[in-house]
Amino acid sequence: MNKVATQSHAAASPPTGTCYKVLLWEEGALAPEQLHAWQEARRNLLSRMRDAGIKGARGTLARLGEELRELSEQAVVRPLDTCAQAGLSLTRVGALAAKLQSEVTVLAYRLSPCSAAILVELSGEESLDELVKRWSSSTAELQWCTTPLIEALSAAEAAEWQESCRAEAGTSDDDTEADEENAAGFHHVTVLRTEAVEALQPAEGRVLVDATLGGGGHSELMLQSGATVWGIDQDPAARRAARKRLAAYADRLHIIAGNFRNAAEMLRAEGLEQVDGILADIGISSPQVDQADRGFSFLAEGPLDMRMNPAAPRSAADIVNTAAESELADILWQYGEERASRAIARRIVQERTKAPITTTTQLAAIIASVLPRKGKQHPATRSFQALRIAVNDELGALDALLESGLDLLKSGGRFAIITFHSLEDRAVKRYFDRVTRPEIDRPEWPAPRPNPEYAARLVTRKPIVAGEAELAANPRSRSAKLRIIEKL
Repeated sequence: MNKVATQSHAAASPPTGTCYKVLLWEEGALAPEQLHAWQEARRNLLSRMRDAGIKGARGTLARLGEELRELSEQAVVRPLDTCAQAGLSLTRVGALAAKLQSEVTVLAYRLSPCSAAILVELSGEESLDELVKRWSSSTAELQWCTTPLIEALSAAEAAEWQESCRAEAGTSDDDTEADEENAAGFHHVTVLRTEAVEALQPAEGRVLVDATLGGGGHSELMLQSGATVWGIDQDPAARRAARKRLAAYADRLHIIAGNFRNAAEMLRAEGLEQVDGILADIGISSPQVDQADRGFSFLAEGPLDMRMNPAAPRSAADIVNTAAESELADILWQYGEERASRAIARRIVQERTKAPITTTTQLAAIIASVLPRKGKQHPATRSFQALRIAVNDELGALDALLESGLDLLKSGGRFAIITFHSLEDRAVKRYFDRVTRPEIDRPEWPAPRPNPEYAARLVTRKPIVAGEAELAANPRSRSAKLRIIEKL
């Protein structure tokens, strides 16, 4: 399932009897011919299953049941997982989850931009078919497909699916020993901790969003001030570490698994329309860099990975070994500002024809063979930064957060962004300037005109940077810049 655009939720209560998994999707998410073919094949299988049931042919019945499940998986479930139909949103689909809570016992649900899979246990006498019809009619603005997929599950099967949703949301109560060790080792040194949190003016009754939860350093200060915090992170190790660190504030802490680029939709799907402040600490956490098996650093050998969300489909190795030479050069130049981008890309392509490039040290050595070391900086520094940004689409995610963040804020709400390199800071500075300028002017205009995007004021004209004490304690803070705006 598309982890970036999907939300999962699981209730604490376990299933006790027969449960039903209901898959609903928006009209138009599947092509008409695709839907018709599935319906015809499904009707045929159901007819054969009825005949087998009448004859008492249990073996045949079980085999046909498996065929039916596989048919639905291939024809409906998988296509919906990759559906990207324009105009559909988690906010609209999420309206259904709120409706369900009053009708049945909702054990778990998984929402994507064009579908909703809900695990329910009936709590009344009304049949599930009748309930589903009423859900569809009561949320008619969602234009649900008229043929939902309904599957009966045993308590054991339901518990397994419920746990998969819980794990996907980063709330599993059954973390493995390795997961616990990863969480315990996730010690991220929070940058500009006091300055960033004070910018959001945390207090009792205020609702704040930590769009990059990480190890929970910023959120901890917000919670200590009495605020309610919604934390977002795509890294399961970070979510586990934050949940453990902030356990004392569980009543005011809500953690969402996902990329901050979808913050607005994810929060609105949770019923949160506006907040008092948003903080985003853009960049990479120290534990991600320091753990060799995450593949971010060339200082220790590890798999060439670089995914902040381990479930994301494309790793750095995929890019390095499959991208065209021109695409590689563009990535290194645009995201790493690497002057030797073309020469490095050419050498990478030459070397991967001999053998796949699979480790961080292997790639670093290839880059160093093109670009000899000068000064303190390793020759692979800019290239590794560029690949990390490309793998995680960091600049695209930042742009999406900037464009949607202001709409989430109440009047007087604050938006604070910490960046770590010039590409990020440039994007934030450009956007903040765009929305805080009362007027715009062009040489060909006789006079300045009102800015239609004017919606905020700068809290500080210059970025806030780390002080001497923080620089001494954490050298990685030297490139951090904090910019803040306040919604008018």
